[in-house]
Amino acid sequence: MPNSQTRLLRPAALPDNFTRSLYKIAPYKGCGHGCRYCDGRAERYYVQGDFERDIEIRHNLPQRLEAELPTLRERGIIAFGSGVTDPYQPLEATEGLMGHCAEILADSPFPFPALVMTKSSLALRDLPLWEKVKDRAGFILLVSISSLDESIRRVMEPGASSFQARLDMLKAFKEAGCIVGILAMPLLPGISDDEASIRRLYTACVDIGTDFVLPGGLTLRPGRQKDFFLKSLGSYRPDLLEKTKELYSEEKVSGSPRKEVLGALFARTAYISKEYAMPYLLPFEKFARILPKHDSIHLLFRDMGELYRERGIDTRPLSKSADSFDSWLIGLRRVFRRKRSLPQDWLELRFDEAMEDGELDQVIGNERLAHFTKAILQKKILFDYSTLKITQGC
Repeated sequence: MPNSQTRLLRPAALPDNFTRSLYKIAPYKGCGHGCRYCDGRAERYYVQGDFERDIEIRHNLPQRLEAELPTLRERGIIAFGSGVTDPYQPLEATEGLMGHCAEILADSPFPFPALVMTKSSLALRDLPLWEKVKDRAGFILLVSISSLDESIRRVMEPGASSFQARLDMLKAFKEAGCIVGILAMPLLPGISDDEASIRRLYTACVDIGTDFVLPGGLTLRPGRQKDFFLKSLGSYRPDLLEKTKELYSEEKVSGSPRKEVLGALFARTAYISKEYAMPYLLPFEKFARILPKHDSIHLLFRDMGELYRERGIDTRPLSKSADSFDSWLIGLRRVFRRKRSLPQDWLELRFDEAMEDGELDQVIGNERLAHFTKAILQKKILFDYSTLKITQGC
């Protein structure tokens, strides 16, 4: 068995708030979709050679996954994808790494939930396998769609599946009982960030029954990524070139545009999200089905902080409780990972014990929030991510 320095599946201290995952896997590095705006082109990711042609293929990844699954002691989502690749990019059609991984997870005696991020309809090929994973442990499909205008896709995402093919794939996975979400990003300035375009996308999402839509703007990190996008934009929409340069003239390391640009986009998408009653985060009741209670509460507290801040509500008491809970949970994880003699379900049992003897109340340090935590875990109440209202549960 490989040592901890070379392990494929290394658990994070806490689940990632974006993907809800504890483990991450990228079967490729670089991407044949050739998206003109891709953040993966930036120097910070150290992708050598031509980003969309010199693609690293991790041939032994399925074998490593199969070898390490039996050794995992913490239940959590295994996410496939990253900012520098798409697991179902064109190479996958012949390499089949994702197909092999899906088969391993579907048939393994050690069931783990999985998540896939893609903009390729090729994932439909493995739907029967992912449906089996869903039935055993849980499965989430996140699909990137920022517009329904195919003329934009042909220029900006030349190697990716059509927008309609992606919508059809989402519908198929949703009908199979999977959790599905749309990453409506990046909404390109002057191209796909207008209200009418965003509304068309949200209407399609509602028709499919997607569980959430997360919108986001374009980031242009100074260097290769920004230069490549601006060159592409100059050929496609020269009328937007100078305006776009001005929006990103501050040359922020993060690649973010001017603050007022982000504010305007956020206000526009927030208004539409509210109108369509479409949450922009995967709701608690969805991920709580497939995650341990302790990780579900960590994610819930962080989600609540973000959702309340968006409404201008003071979240300092909530943040204090969330920080305290996270520190407590990380401490438990350190003990668990250090003492291999502890039973595999020790974290779950320890959390239940803390709920029963009052320790969790002390950790949270907020009587009202502690009561809310117990009630939502016991399904006595529900928390609506769109309206922020609390209702009676089952």
